[in-house]
Amino acid sequence: MTGTGGVTIRLAHDYEEDSQMKRSASLGLAVGLLLTPAVPPAFAQSIEVRSESIGIQYDNQFHQQVRWLQDQRRNFIVFDPAVQESIEVNGWECAEFVIDAKNVVQRRIEDTEFGQALEGIMVGVLRDQQKQIALERHVRLLLPDRFADVVIFEKSYQNLGAKPVHFGRVYSQRVLLDRTLAEPEQPSYLFASFQGGAYKWGKDYSLIWLNPGFRQLNFQGMDERTGPEGEGGGMPFVDLWAPSMGLALVHLEKVPQWVNLPVEVRQDGKVETAIWEQPLGKFNQQEWLAPGERFNALTTAMIFHHGDYYDALHTYGELLRARGIAIPTSSPASAYQPYWKSWGFEADFTQEKIFGVLPELKAMGIKIANLDDAWFDYYGDWQPNRSPGKFPAGDSDIKAFVKRLHAEGFKTSPWWYPLGVSTNSQLASSHPELLVQDENGNYPVDDRKVRQLCPAFEPARRQIAGVLDRFIRDWEFDGIYVDGIGLSAVPPCFNQAHRHRSPLESFQSLPEVFRLIHDNLHKLNPDPYLEVCVCAMPHSPYNMPYYPIANASDPTNLVQVRRRVKLEKAIRGPTFCVGDCYQVPMNEWKGYSVPESFESAMGTGAQLTTFYAHLTDPQREKWIRWFRLSDELGLSSGEYLNLYDIAFDKPEIHVVRKGKDLFYGIFADLWPLNRPIELRGLSKSARYAVYDYANDRPLGVVSGAKPHLSIAFKDSLLLRVRPQ
Repeated sequence: MTGTGGVTIRLAHDYEEDSQMKRSASLGLAVGLLLTPAVPPAFAQSIEVRSESIGIQYDNQFHQQVRWLQDQRRNFIVFDPAVQESIEVNGWECAEFVIDAKNVVQRRIEDTEFGQALEGIMVGVLRDQQKQIALERHVRLLLPDRFADVVIFEKSYQNLGAKPVHFGRVYSQRVLLDRTLAEPEQPSYLFASFQGGAYKWGKDYSLIWLNPGFRQLNFQGMDERTGPEGEGGGMPFVDLWAPSMGLALVHLEKVPQWVNLPVEVRQDGKVETAIWEQPLGKFNQQEWLAPGERFNALTTAMIFHHGDYYDALHTYGELLRARGIAIPTSSPASAYQPYWKSWGFEADFTQEKIFGVLPELKAMGIKIANLDDAWFDYYGDWQPNRSPGKFPAGDSDIKAFVKRLHAEGFKTSPWWYPLGVSTNSQLASSHPELLVQDENGNYPVDDRKVRQLCPAFEPARRQIAGVLDRFIRDWEFDGIYVDGIGLSAVPPCFNQAHRHRSPLESFQSLPEVFRLIHDNLHKLNPDPYLEVCVCAMPHSPYNMPYYPIANASDPTNLVQVRRRVKLEKAIRGPTFCVGDCYQVPMNEWKGYSVPESFESAMGTGAQLTTFYAHLTDPQREKWIRWFRLSDELGLSSGEYLNLYDIAFDKPEIHVVRKGKDLFYGIFADLWPLNRPIELRGLSKSARYAVYDYANDRPLGVVSGAKPHLSIAFKDSLLLRVRPQ
């Protein structure tokens, strides 16, 4: 074994001889990586960067092998020289570079964003005279002390040749997985996954089980909404896990990127996942690289974890915060208030119908009544709907409506899609220069068949600010309910009036609209109501810094509700306010959103919300009971505890801590008495009184040393577990 440049170059036979040294290695030392069951021949002589938790090896052709070292016998990452980071040059896939081992660097550093870390730097060169390619690959690895189970990658390529070269697909990450390696009795493909691409209403993203033939690109850009990749945008986060371990791939750029995070079950049953981009000249990207010019690929990370997506999403949020994406970890006290909105009446609402609901809302303790969709004439103009019963006198009627709600003791906010512009609006006809325009000179429309203001064009942002000012200053609303699928992503803008440096500025500037709304709203009202829904799409982390209430984003079933509440608590913070996506009476439920399930909301620590047109006397009693119970327990501001895997642990269990009490939300279609339920998170030295707070009945006492409860239930079981 010989060291070069601070990095170990190790022969295969050295592994067994140095087993004791491996066990005693400390962070920052370059030592041999234990591979199971044997060292691949390609790594007989290799370069390695290793922390206590993660080892990254490169063979002499720059093939990469990454291992999580916590339990290598249950590792499911496959080494395959054909599944590697690469770059397409002049139509050729370039993955094999000759590493300059003498100039490899490994050192301890203080990174400006991630703090104390182990850094590794490697350079490799590919020269092919026949293909006229001369290319240098530069890789910087970062293993931060603060994020022990994360490795961060920065990669770049430089044209060393005498002629320009054309770039195609660039893989920043590419990994092959096989569950059989950790669990021989399981199929290779059978992973649970979180996939952050935004597709269409009703499609789950928080838990997708992989099956033969599965393929999803998770495109984060915005092309054609009717195409196979759907709406576009979303969260650049893909996570695959099994009981043995989990692996998430993310990019850590500071603005949204035109990038793909594909997941595919191959014909051999193994699962390939990756991060790749393709620079395009029409976006003023480096599709051609001149001699001496350098291309910087995306900054990416691998996040290793146990359990479901919770810990990986939490880590991802912290990584983004370290880079300056200031996602808040909690919500102001006012955010947790329950609310009703007028969508129970849909477009047929009238002022009198809304006023008629207020007395029973008061009885429930609800003090926010939001004015939902259809209150306006045209998207973009945002003038009051003058239909009979609505606001026939225009501004004066809507001002009187707000004053009436305030006099009744309610706060109120209007529904608003800030980017939307109807094709027959005054704004569309008088100011087309404000709109997103495609490369053919057309104005693309979103799912609502309306055009969009360009987020990167300052006059368009001023238009949005002016509308917000009218809502708050002139009409005296208390805040805003921002909503719409079009908030997931905006197409590239080729409007020449905007003079964009790149057409992607519109797509990448969408968070600036959220920033504008947040900042201006807080100037007008120091404690405003501000909620954002993206109509069944995953929330983008780049927008998250700018609103204090998240929601389950229009789930279509109760399982989605609970999964999405958990994921929002994960990336934002365990006490963050996450809405349940509305309690709707069964007799008014029309198939979209979800029917009433106070249990799913309370059991996950969600904020209770509702819309309805009319409640029967029994329904009213039920609504009053649950909203009062929510106020009494305060679980929406409690601390979500990640104690169970939402995919592999049965029954499905969520835990919220409030003070000294633990609240368990337990869910299953049917659960028998002879299958004891493990209550995790209890102190072994304590005893606990168990109380079914949904049915107001004590269930006895359990010991923290033997935390199992034998009870049968149907659908749900809500427990308060209190130390004696």
